[in-house]
Amino acid sequence: MQGLNVFEKGIGYLWACLSLYTGACGYLCLYAAALVYICLRGSRREKEIFLPCSVFLILTVYNPAAPVILDKFFDVNNEYYRFFWLLPVIVLIPYLFTKLIFTAAKGSDRVIVSLLILCICIVSGKFVYSDGIRLAENIYKMPDELIEISGVIHGDSGAEYPKAFLEYEYNMQMRQYDPKILLTIDREDYLYAAGNAYTDEMLSDESHPQYRLLAALVKMQPVEEEAFLDALEETKTEYVVLNKNNLKTSFLLTAGLKKVRETENHIVFKYNIKEPYDFELVDYSVVY
Repeated sequence: MQGLNVFEKGIGYLWACLSLYTGACGYLCLYAAALVYICLRGSRREKEIFLPCSVFLILTVYNPAAPVILDKFFDVNNEYYRFFWLLPVIVLIPYLFTKLIFTAAKGSDRVIVSLLILCICIVSGKFVYSDGIRLAENIYKMPDELIEISGVIHGDSGAEYPKAFLEYEYNMQMRQYDPKILLTIDREDYLYAAGNAYTDEMLSDESHPQYRLLAALVKMQPVEEEAFLDALEETKTEYVVLNKNNLKTSFLLTAGLKKVRETENHIVFKYNIKEPYDFELVDYSVVY
């Protein structure tokens, strides 16, 4: 998961992953309690459905040694949490609660059981509005400033599909809001940068020039101006958008980038590409 590394956490990686993914452990405790109920009171058919897969997952996905072993063959740092989706938690717990409700006698007993189950669900999780209600700033459910930045880039660039480097949050949101702005950094590269530093060997890797951009602007590692500008040229990155508090804003100006516009919290910089290119969408009608 983002910010976690198997090599650093070791067998503690699994628990750290679960803590970030599930928050509190209440829901997992309900799952464990449901398994105990199925073992003691469940029918033969229920045991055949729920127990084998649960035992298998406890020995694999829930085994603290599993991510450590898998990481020796595959890079699981950013993807291991996806295994949690395999857990039949979302099936077993609602099934058991429904069974308990309809097993109770009709009338007041069923109402009482329903209320108890409702209380259990409430106290075992986190209220979705516990941090307050954030009203959408616009119909796109995106920050107004992001929309403004999109307009600034399109208004300044002569290309139909300009390419931009944005910080992580805006990078994730821009790909949802404006598909005509090409993103220099993809999701996987950003997730790697969240938990890892870049070695000299990686920074000199000509096949991955985006590493130099991430090292300089995200990890705050020293990168020479020429190497940084070469990375912008090789990736055809025309715009760089940084928060005003980013320590690298002065570095961009020194490197020769021009300030296009300042919004409330961000600065849009422009790099003049030496060899401009026109991006063309793939014509899938030829394939299908």
